[in-house]
Amino acid sequence: MNCRSSLRHRSRTVASVLLVSLLAMSGVTSAVGAGVSDPGDSRTAAPRSRKPRSRADSLVAITSRLGVNADAFIADIGAGKGRDSWVFARIVGKKGRVFSEEITPGAVDSLKEESQARGLEQVHPVLGRTDDPCLPSESVDLAYMNHVYHHLAKPREMLRGIRRSLKPGGHLVIIDQRRGTLRDWVPRQVREKRHFWIAETTVVREAREEGYVFVCCAEDCWHSKRDFVLVFQRPKELLGQGQGQDPDAFLPLSARECSQYVLPIRGAYQHPVFIALGEGRKLIPPILRHSRNQALDVILEEWATQKDERAPLPPGLSLPSTLTESGDPDLDSEPIDVAFFFDSYHLLFHGKTLLAKLRERLSPTGCIYVLDRRSDKPLSRRDASHRRMIEPETVKQEMADAGFHFWFRGPQCAPDRFLLVFGKQPADRIEPDDDPFIGGPTIHQEPGRWLRANTWRLRGMKTAGGDTVFFDTRSPKAEDDIVRRRSSSESPVWEIRGQGITLCFEKDETAYILRECKTGERQN
Repeated sequence: MNCRSSLRHRSRTVASVLLVSLLAMSGVTSAVGAGVSDPGDSRTAAPRSRKPRSRADSLVAITSRLGVNADAFIADIGAGKGRDSWVFARIVGKKGRVFSEEITPGAVDSLKEESQARGLEQVHPVLGRTDDPCLPSESVDLAYMNHVYHHLAKPREMLRGIRRSLKPGGHLVIIDQRRGTLRDWVPRQVREKRHFWIAETTVVREAREEGYVFVCCAEDCWHSKRDFVLVFQRPKELLGQGQGQDPDAFLPLSARECSQYVLPIRGAYQHPVFIALGEGRKLIPPILRHSRNQALDVILEEWATQKDERAPLPPGLSLPSTLTESGDPDLDSEPIDVAFFFDSYHLLFHGKTLLAKLRERLSPTGCIYVLDRRSDKPLSRRDASHRRMIEPETVKQEMADAGFHFWFRGPQCAPDRFLLVFGKQPADRIEPDDDPFIGGPTIHQEPGRWLRANTWRLRGMKTAGGDTVFFDTRSPKAEDDIVRRRSSSESPVWEIRGQGITLCFEKDETAYILRECKTGERQN
């Protein structure tokens, strides 16, 4: 018996129940829109009953919840001896079809003999490959894999083959172990012949990157507590770049526009730490140009699928990196003055440990930036990770629980993003001379542009004479409040009306120097 068959024989019993609630648990398509159907829609789904207790009942629950019933086409990938295929055959009836797939001729012949003996003409045994189920194109309503995925040496190729076989809007259900992050860091080719559990984070990342939309987790209707049950869907419409691209991808970031919100207010960063993925990695080079010492690239185990995997950096750029282990980034003793979560915070399964380790090394005046995709409703940690979004209030609560203090809410770097800044200690405990958010006296941009980019996080400005004027951080600061008064290009004067502050600059050869700050009545 091949390894996929033997695994099927041992553990496939669990595979079905889960899905009854699989899709009831969450708003399945909040991020994607019309291209993905919602199996949890009360208009199409029957009310959820008690949790199934048997494997057969579980399969019925799954197919019912997904609207896969009589006349449907189901692919049982890695069918083993066909136990689940026979149940699927009863579900789809004589006019439906069950592709009972295995990867050795002997296993396929056995399935043929047994299906004929049972009189199940709707069961079609199929000889697949380890990297392709070899199913007819766009023919399948539901593809089902139970305790098979962790044996795949070429999971992305298999996902592409399955996606080709799915009808637009068809579902893929993957049941396996373990929940959470990867613990068995073995080469994928080793998995084909030996038994190592996979992780749900690995499955979700690979499926999303191969063109599937994550629908939901469904363990609440699965009878085994050990397994995870993940539901994906091939979009009905081409929502992103299609196969080979996440159809629910983050919107692009402009490095030029977004970096101005995260560069140092004055001076340079000393030892920045990056926890950045995807579009967020565009912001690393401009920050490095404003940093004095070596930065560190923290790789999340929630993202990596191999121990040596590293997210790509722009050409010509290299950084030392470290992979977290149960959240621990194994930082050295060097103090950190700033850490950046760019499009990565939502992934955290081990956030408590990671935040605690960062806080240990963060300098007293250090801060953490969190730039991420916004969810408009609270999500569980797993849902936030798999849906690639998080509610800002959840971030604020988790950071507070980790001992950080909320400092600022920043501008939107993109329509789907939010930006928050947290400090190690309350702002009122920081001496003005040490405060990284008191600007001046020298700025290296045109004052209007610099003020519009930074006023939201300014706690004050210092003049060349050493005087400091403090801003009211409780008052909103809009870009429209920053206006230029009549003045020469060599001695520009800018007013922040909401603060009642006038700033008088003087231009020298390379920068603008703040000579004087005047305070007066605020203008609304």
